[in-house]
Amino acid sequence: MIKFFRKIRQRLLSENKFSKYFIYAIGEIVLVVIGILIALQINNWNEGNKQRAKEVDLVNALILDLDLKLNENISDLEIGEQIIERCNKVKFDVQAGMLVDTSNVKDILDGLASDEWFYVTNTPTYNSIVNSGLWQRLPDSLARTVQSIYDGRAAALSLGFQKHNEYATNCKLNYLAPKGLLNLDQNALSLSKKISEDVEAFQVQLDIYMNGVQRMIRLNTISKNRIEEVIPHLYSYRNRLANNKVRQ
Repeated sequence: MIKFFRKIRQRLLSENKFSKYFIYAIGEIVLVVIGILIALQINNWNEGNKQRAKEVDLVNALILDLDLKLNENISDLEIGEQIIERCNKVKFDVQAGMLVDTSNVKDILDGLASDEWFYVTNTPTYNSIVNSGLWQRLPDSLARTVQSIYDGRAAALSLGFQKHNEYATNCKLNYLAPKGLLNLDQNALSLSKKISEDVEAFQVQLDIYMNGVQRMIRLNTISKNRIEEVIPHLYSYRNRLANNKVRQ
C-alpha cells in the first residue's frame, strides 16, 4: 500500500502537477490522521473492555464474599436457636426442682465457658474493592448498603461476640471454677448434682448466657436480611456492567 501511494506521488511530481500533488498530499495526511484516530478509538474500546471485565470480576468477588457472610449468619442462627432450645429445657428442669438432664449438662456448661467466639468484619475482598475505582462508580444507595453490612452489621456482630466472650470468661472465673464445674471430664450426673447445690447462682449465669445468645440471634438476623436484600442488586449491576450499559 505504501509503494502504491509512493508511485502516485512520483508520477504527479514528474508531470509537474504540483497543485494535484498538494491536494493529494493533504488527502494522504487526512487518511493518516483518520487511521490514527481509528486506532486510538479501538485501543480505548479495548481498554474499556478490559476495565469492565476487571470490575465484573470485582463485583463477582464481592457477591461471593457476601455469600460467605450470609452462610455464616445462617449457620450461627441455627446454632443459636439450638442453644436457646437446650437452655429452655434446662431452665424447665431446674425450676421444676429436678436435676439438669445429664444429656444436656455438659453442652450447657461448655457453652457457659465458651469465650473464643469471633466474627470477621472487613475482609481482604471488601478492602480491595473499597480502594478500587469500582467503588466510586457504584450507585450511592448500593455502596451505602454494602458498607453498612461490613462496617455496621459485621462490626455489631463482632462487638456482640466480644461481649459474649467477656461474660463467658467472668462465668469461668466466678462461677464454674469455684463450683468445680469447669472440668467436663467429670461424670455428667456429678455435674448435675453440683449445679443443684446452688440453683440460684446457676440460673443467673444461664440467663446471662441466654441473653447473649439471643442478642447474637438478633444481630445475625439483621445481617442476614441485609445481605439477602443487597445481593440481587449486585447481580443486576454486574449484568449491566458486563453488557456495557452502566454509565461511566
